[in-house]
Amino acid sequence: MIVPSLLGVSPSIPAKATAVLVSGFFSAITVLALILMQIFGARIFEIIMEKSRTGPVIFFFAALLAGITGILTGAFVEDEGPALLIGLISGFLVWTALGEVAEQLGWVSTMARSAVALFLIAFALWLSGFLFRGIPVAVTAGLGYPVCIWGLHLVRVRVLAKWGPSSLPSTILALVNAALAGGGLALGMSYATPLSGIIGGVVFAMATWSTLEILWEHGTARRPWRR
Repeated sequence: MIVPSLLGVSPSIPAKATAVLVSGFFSAITVLALILMQIFGARIFEIIMEKSRTGPVIFFFAALLAGITGILTGAFVEDEGPALLIGLISGFLVWTALGEVAEQLGWVSTMARSAVALFLIAFALWLSGFLFRGIPVAVTAGLGYPVCIWGLHLVRVRVLAKWGPSSLPSTILALVNAALAGGGLALGMSYATPLSGIIGGVVFAMATWSTLEILWEHGTARRPWRR
């Protein structure tokens, strides 16, 4: 113990390294789970759209009901880890229903210019709730996921609509998203807890997916669920 002290090396470094690895493991699992859920969910919805007219409507209500139920159930979970996980999965389902399925069905237009004001109001309300510590973790995560992913998508769609996928602003946006993904992952791992790892993984997955959307619009890559 004397030698590490003389060298200025903390004897707890191995424990910290282990904690970082555990956090990284949870980040990787979160990223993989979110991306697979997005890919398979999109593929399943595409099949439903091809085979049935009422199927997408049932899919919408099933996802929305499951998401809302998950958020309400998670509000009563005291352990922050499981509560966060339940909230994120529920938020994913809520966004799938309101932000993607409803958009495909033509019920709403979450990416239109008129939606910017609505998003800013929703973000302000969520941020106020986030800063208020009394709100359950599951509720904060369940509402935060659709709000954050909506913001990323809205910025991307507006930039692509105005300047095009091959423009300099689109390239800068892709680089910003990539930096956000890397920064979120690194920050989540630096706190060295499973909870921070999950949050970092979510940020990485959302920002990376937004970057991939730009590449898909540019034609550099092909969406994995398309035939």
